[in-house]
Amino acid sequence: MLGAILGAHSECICPPESHFKISALRSCRARDGQIDLERALQLIKIHWRFKLWDLAIDPPSPPAGSYLDLLEWLVEQYAEARGLRGSIWVDHTPENINHAALLLQLFPRAKIVHIVRDGRAVANSILPLDWGPNTMFKAAPWWKATVRRGVAWEALLPKDSVERIRYEDLVADPEGTIVSLCDFLQLRYEPSILRADGFQPPGYTASQHQMIGKRPDPSRATRWKTALSPRQIEVFEALAAPLLDQLGYALVYGGNARPPTLRERAAAGSKEFLRGDVLNGVRWLIRSYPLWLSWDFLRVLPDTWISYQKAEIDESAGGAADS
Repeated sequence: MLGAILGAHSECICPPESHFKISALRSCRARDGQIDLERALQLIKIHWRFKLWDLAIDPPSPPAGSYLDLLEWLVEQYAEARGLRGSIWVDHTPENINHAALLLQLFPRAKIVHIVRDGRAVANSILPLDWGPNTMFKAAPWWKATVRRGVAWEALLPKDSVERIRYEDLVADPEGTIVSLCDFLQLRYEPSILRADGFQPPGYTASQHQMIGKRPDPSRATRWKTALSPRQIEVFEALAAPLLDQLGYALVYGGNARPPTLRERAAAGSKEFLRGDVLNGVRWLIRSYPLWLSWDFLRVLPDTWISYQKAEIDESAGGAADS
């Protein structure tokens, strides 16, 4: 949603997520630090995540220059193919938080926006999907690990490089939050960007981003309070109360949440296996069949499986599914 808001700015372009950029960089970097741009372009072209850009590129050679030039050229090609104008790339790939230092080396002028969201709301959004945690027993540590990464980078990076905003503030006061964010990003505020229509989700993820193109809805921030069972909320708080409290989220059970019992842990483990590893694997393959039927996909099948296990599950806890 935040990518769609910023992508609606007249100076910005918001393509689909770019999970391919780090794997291609690492695969094509020599020991002396040089990047084989031709090989990098070929790897990107067959990467299943780049296929979601729906961009046909067949240049005789990659653009001369650096790996940064190659990535920016791809964004320019995406914008040109869709009649978009802008000079700023809004990259809303959730796993960017794992590679913040490397990305700032590649993009020295980049700004990082760390959006956080109440972990209980994140869990409520993630549990129904075909990727990510399937129980509170797994959702709580997953959310903690992801958010703590961002909080750590906030402390380590220069203050003018990273800004934290809360999902709840964004949906409750979209104008005030975005005005402040535009000031940090050194962008002129444009009221029209609150239509959040600056990103067109690919068909692969469209069902998970149904709020794109709609003004932020404050009711979504507290939907977890009625959607989750009292015991689900209690288990999450038992496992993540300190971080919830640190981020300013009020605890339903205070400091008295009962941790999961041995029986609940065993049941959660079974559910994670049956639903997470088996059922969701099938659901994901069905959703992705236009990609895995292609020969290019089969050529990078190992990377695809790793992406499903790690990169895709690294969805930002701040944004979550219905954000």
